[in-house]
Amino acid sequence: MLQGPSLNTYAGDVGAVISCGDLPFTYLEYLITFLGVPVYYVLGNHDPGPESGEYPGGCTPLDGRIVEIEDVNGKGSGVLLAGLSGSRLYSGGPNQYTERQMRRRTRALSTRIRCRKLVGREQPRIFVTHSPPFKLGDAEDRAHIGFESFVRLIDRHSPELWLHGHVHLYGANQQRVLTRGDTKLVNVYGHKILKI
Repeated sequence: MLQGPSLNTYAGDVGAVISCGDLPFTYLEYLITFLGVPVYYVLGNHDPGPESGEYPGGCTPLDGRIVEIEDVNGKGSGVLLAGLSGSRLYSGGPNQYTERQMRRRTRALSTRIRCRKLVGREQPRIFVTHSPPFKLGDAEDRAHIGFESFVRLIDRHSPELWLHGHVHLYGANQQRVLTRGDTKLVNVYGHKILKI
């Protein structure tokens, strides 16, 4: 996590923060206060479930939604985010889903996107998830296998950028950036500053 006096030097020019889950809610609130920019988030498998009533104050949830990034003055940027929380079901904890459950969730999000397209509204350019798509930056252990339904979302909507976390990157041989078609997939584990 980035914090302290160096945060403003390092990240002072960012226009928004996007969390891919498993960051303490107090930390997300700290980022809003310290950087003064909007913070958008999905929930990870180590976050409280949405039914808990806990949430990071002042932050914008993305789960199952399409949201426009706002500038620091609250004006729209024209860049749309779409998000889905959660990981594969492996321990029965919060924000864990079977492939079948996530397939239903991705279909619902895809329907929202198609309805927007039918009425001539902008499409999301950036998808934000906690887990990666299957075989696109995931791992082989039960907790870190990606979702096949995410691959279908990429193929159906071709977002410019797909951001995820969940899979920790250790060592020099880890791939942070992958591509599928025209979509760039980025594992933001730790942190990553991107120009959009």
